[in-house]
Amino acid sequence: MYKNEREHEILKLLSGEGYLTVKQLSKLLYTSESSVRRDLASLENQGMVIRSYGGVELVKNSSQIIPFSTRAHHNIGAKKIIAQKAGRLIHDGDIVFLDQSSSAFFVAYEILKKSSITVVTNNIEIIAMLSQSDVEVLSCGGRLSKANRNCLLGDDAHELFSQIHADILFFSAKSLGPDGTIYDCVREEVCIRNTMLANAAKKVFLCDSEKINRFSGYKQCTVRDVDHIITEMDKEHFADCEYKQILL
Repeated sequence: MYKNEREHEILKLLSGEGYLTVKQLSKLLYTSESSVRRDLASLENQGMVIRSYGGVELVKNSSQIIPFSTRAHHNIGAKKIIAQKAGRLIHDGDIVFLDQSSSAFFVAYEILKKSSITVVTNNIEIIAMLSQSDVEVLSCGGRLSKANRNCLLGDDAHELFSQIHADILFFSAKSLGPDGTIYDCVREEVCIRNTMLANAAKKVFLCDSEKINRFSGYKQCTVRDVDHIITEMDKEHFADCEYKQILL
């Protein structure tokens, strides 16, 4: 197993277990404790884990910016379920906005099953993936984000999204607060999504369960501003809440 693969596997294990020792990770990954320590040092430098007392746990700060390559390999099962649900809302001939999130990336795979779809996105990973298909793709252009290297931002990006009326927008963000407020941790990304929200007939928030009842630095919108929330969980898992009626 290569170093990057081990790091992704460590994050996956920690998301399920919460806290693991170096010895436990060594056994689970079938690798030496010294290799595990090097991987943990790398993840700690990226601000993704905290090491203490011979073990490690995930950083709980929802304002932490995590690289797309890591996000795309995290919680894959949930994101696939969410993407499949999202695919049922897409109709042949639709114009679809997809944001820079890893959740939207999985939705792009569902679009491959449709006909005559036009995708408009600021996610260069989605552009690259769909370049291998016959899907019509419009890149918003703009400046490559310093924080998220898969994301295009700036005036050019806003201009394109403001000139197109999409049938549906799929977006994600960092967290969903208990009062129904949707938050993110990068202000420029919040601004570009606001332009998408203003120019889409239907708005769909992609929210895996790890994001629920958390906070981040910048308000995106509230559940009252979206038409649907898609999570991997069934409605029965949710107590009475403000957004239960729009859950899919």
